[in-house]
Amino acid sequence: MNRRIIEIADRGQYLSTHRGFMVVNKGKEERGRVPLADIEVLMLTSQGNSLSTNLIHALLEQNAMIVFCGPNFQPAGMVWPTAPHHLHTQRLQLQIGATVPLKKRLWQNLVQAKIGCQAEVLNFFGLPDADLISLTKQVGSGDPQNCEAQAARRYWPTLMGKEFRRDPRIEGINSLLNYGYSVLRSATARALAGSGLHPSLGIHHHNQSNSFCLADDLMEPFRPLVDWTVRQLADEESIEMVPEIKKRLAGILKMDLETSRGRSPVSNCLLKLAQSLVSSFTERKPGLDLPDSVIPLTTTIEEL
Repeated sequence: MNRRIIEIADRGQYLSTHRGFMVVNKGKEERGRVPLADIEVLMLTSQGNSLSTNLIHALLEQNAMIVFCGPNFQPAGMVWPTAPHHLHTQRLQLQIGATVPLKKRLWQNLVQAKIGCQAEVLNFFGLPDADLISLTKQVGSGDPQNCEAQAARRYWPTLMGKEFRRDPRIEGINSLLNYGYSVLRSATARALAGSGLHPSLGIHHHNQSNSFCLADDLMEPFRPLVDWTVRQLADEESIEMVPEIKKRLAGILKMDLETSRGRSPVSNCLLKLAQSLVSSFTERKPGLDLPDSVIPLTTTIEEL
């Protein structure tokens, strides 16, 4: 069953639960209700709303994420189910015991995949960059030469134009990227929870104020899918954050990608990646399960 991204964008609403549904009220008026089992991520992008504690507990029992967004749709915080997996403690010990060389090799694989996907996105739009492709071969263990940053300096002006600057604080295209990355980040954290891993114990990201370092690590190869989507929206001159655009960005998780097992939606690809990370920790060697391509099998933006 495809679960849904639910956004609460209006102010002054009260969210509660009743007989297996999340109910949204504004004053005495019911604005809508959604089955709890259908919710993958609840995103709150406006201020002045209230949630009942019963609803929060019910969503956590469904292994759903709750995301609070701050200015310009940047994630300000998440509510994450702490024990959704029966082997959580064992998996936590595997994370803690992962060696530095293993984590460096895993990060090398993720950076190589990300740069390769960036090159693939450029090629899709008729903007091939041979130097970007060659960078994938230069990524060393732990990426000591910071090929990831070198690739970004070539990638963004080629994809979005020479005047574009990737800055989360700037509106327009950056707002769309922020929103898409928030959807992707929350889905990655949910996949980690479902695999018994803790999102704060990263393999590369290690900011002490970041509770989702591992989610930020694993989502890197999927970021170009968000970029691909936003570039299409920009080509349509659809860069205003209206409900229809948010709906299309949330649809990223349902897009089918080509994998070694056939076509699979992004949400399933994230779960397979998290599970392969568990295997990598267990076997003490990198073996990440990544899709063959981040260009969806249907080359138009899927609408929910």
